[in-house]
Amino acid sequence: MKEPANDDPLELVAVGNPAGVTEEGDRDTARCIVEEYALTGFSAHDIAELFTSPLYGLPHAIYRRRGDQFVRELITGVFGARR
Repeated sequence: MKEPANDDPLELVAVGNPAGVTEEGDRDTARCIVEEYALTGFSAHDIAELFTSPLYGLPHAIYRRRGDQFVRELITGVFGARR
């Protein structure tokens, strides 16, 4: 495998999430994640699964810190209540 170029748009990039974040910081970050995935066509169900999957480090860290209800309320806030 060849080394990626410095300007390779497909190069993997990791983003850290500092320990000791506030609930407000987690709320803002999680809402941005939900909005970004929603804009790319993910359903509310698909986005909820991202948060529960350890493969998605940042969303999963927020899920572990704040819990299922926290994430579901944010997703509902973006998508609205659908019944």
